[in-house]
Amino acid sequence: MPKLVWVALPLLAALVWLTVQWLRRRPPSRLALNIVSSLLLLAYVGTTASLGIFWVANQQLPVFDWHYLFGYATVLLVSLHLVFNLPLVWRWLRRPTATAPADAAVRATAPAPARRGALALAGAALAAGVAFVLGLRHGRSELRLDGPAGGGSAPAAAGDDALALVERFHAFSSHSRSGVLLRAPSVDWGDPPAPFKRYANAPQRPLPPPRAGTGAPFDVAALGTLLWHVAGVTAERGTLKLRASPSSGALFSTELYVVAHAVPGLDAGLWHYDAERHALERLAPAPPVDAALGAPGDTMLHGAAALVLASALFRRSGHKYRDRTYRYVLADLGHALENLVQAAAAFGLRADFVRRFDEAQAAATLGLDEAEEGVLALLALQDGVRPAPPPLAPSARPWRTPPLPAAQAERLGVTGALHRATSLRAAPAPAAAAADPPPGPARVPALRPAVLALIAQRRSVRRYAATPIAREVLVSVLNGLGAQAPWSAAVRIDVVVHAVGGLQPGAYRVDSATQRLQPRRVPAALREAARAAALDQDVIGDAAVVFVLSIERAAFAADPAGAARGYRHAFLEAGRIGERLYLEAQARGLGACAVGAFYDTEAAALVALDPAREWIVHFAALGVPA
Repeated sequence: MPKLVWVALPLLAALVWLTVQWLRRRPPSRLALNIVSSLLLLAYVGTTASLGIFWVANQQLPVFDWHYLFGYATVLLVSLHLVFNLPLVWRWLRRPTATAPADAAVRATAPAPARRGALALAGAALAAGVAFVLGLRHGRSELRLDGPAGGGSAPAAAGDDALALVERFHAFSSHSRSGVLLRAPSVDWGDPPAPFKRYANAPQRPLPPPRAGTGAPFDVAALGTLLWHVAGVTAERGTLKLRASPSSGALFSTELYVVAHAVPGLDAGLWHYDAERHALERLAPAPPVDAALGAPGDTMLHGAAALVLASALFRRSGHKYRDRTYRYVLADLGHALENLVQAAAAFGLRADFVRRFDEAQAAATLGLDEAEEGVLALLALQDGVRPAPPPLAPSARPWRTPPLPAAQAERLGVTGALHRATSLRAAPAPAAAAADPPPGPARVPALRPAVLALIAQRRSVRRYAATPIAREVLVSVLNGLGAQAPWSAAVRIDVVVHAVGGLQPGAYRVDSATQRLQPRRVPAALREAARAAALDQDVIGDAAVVFVLSIERAAFAADPAGAARGYRHAFLEAGRIGERLYLEAQARGLGACAVGAFYDTEAAALVALDPAREWIVHFAALGVPA
């Protein structure tokens, strides 16, 4: 509402002036109305053009979309209008107030000197140029990516440098109201890649249509159903093809690769999932060994029916989200991988998350350019009755953080550098290296009835009714969020209550052990504060409840795979929780919508967090669909 008031302020001022003139029984002439409306038109078109030019230069908007080309033509026409009519407007504005000349007199005496027209045109061009330069260069502030001299050969030093880069990245990629003018993009992201990746010369294996039921034996049809419920096309809106997992901006950066070992009906080998055609493309006739995937000797992979590797094409998201891209692709992948876990359980499988693997080795085996498409996760699909090994101890196998390159070595700037910082390299194992822990008890996720149908029907809901939800419903949703074994212990959940029956409005912390609500800012009317913190998005302001997910710095820094890798794990876990919220909402006839854009400092203040200890990473709305 405040933004609407500011935008409408010139119109309101004109309306007040017109009302006063009518009350004084001196209604404005036709010429006066024409001039005032022309001035308003100039003001609004000029402001719109300046903002558009600013954001285009700032790489937040496409440069040559048709509506922008028409916009530039409009700016030219308005400039010509200014050239030809400025003298007339100037005469009218400088007319004597006591005895205003008649319209005819003004028109007769209004000169049209070429010099004034030229100055007006030059002024319009100057304003456009200033907007462009501001958008392109104003306050340019890029994050330095340089690693230590020699690449930091000591593993401990490299790990410290990686954590330092993570901390700098998170601060650098945080949104603030002043950041629009204080920073410019550090990378020219260019045009986005195609929304679907395809290997033109690879042999293709069409997959059967996705199954609706559960409990069937695991075979190629079950594998296809599983992959479809992670990345398959579930709806089409015009030219946009929506997927089973949500994605920021509907950009869908995730790609899936499958190593088939023992999948009935499917030849063993390395495959890529073509989500658009619901088919597998064969990349290699034999499955790569564990070492080729960057996980030499990892017991988590032994006996798996299939392995799933998930990557992100960074430019799909980067052309819109720029230096905040790594946040979005991780959270989006967390949503997708939660669907993988849930769908696997529907077929009696367990999707074991491999915490440590060599991303560069995996990318090389998949034939990927790691600077453009990074491997982010590796999961093993196991029989649900097979015991699962516990998480690796810190000293179970020697790993190191890869050396951080000089800034010019990273095509995608901080995004590429952060991917490297959160990655691992398999170091040669010394003779006395500690063995992996013995296998522990099996754990298959609790299966919600008709989970596949819930995933298939899931959609982001951005409009909510004013209807409150019951407290019991919120409690049951919270219990559902805590039902899965976490991949990271660093995620914390706060809820901002707007409209919950029997619960005071305000901010609450969710106890991770009991799922009970602990008051933080109660009672407090936080609807407008939540909307403002989420970049004034109505989806957050109109919801009955807003979930605010944060990661605790000390907790992710203590991750056994390293502090920087712990940052990645924490983001993936936040995405998983966000996806469970979608499914819990879908099961109860409610709507949900994940939001990754917010002002970080305002978001922390919303739920009374200390930004030095916890970082907000995810918003999610919950409410009754409108």
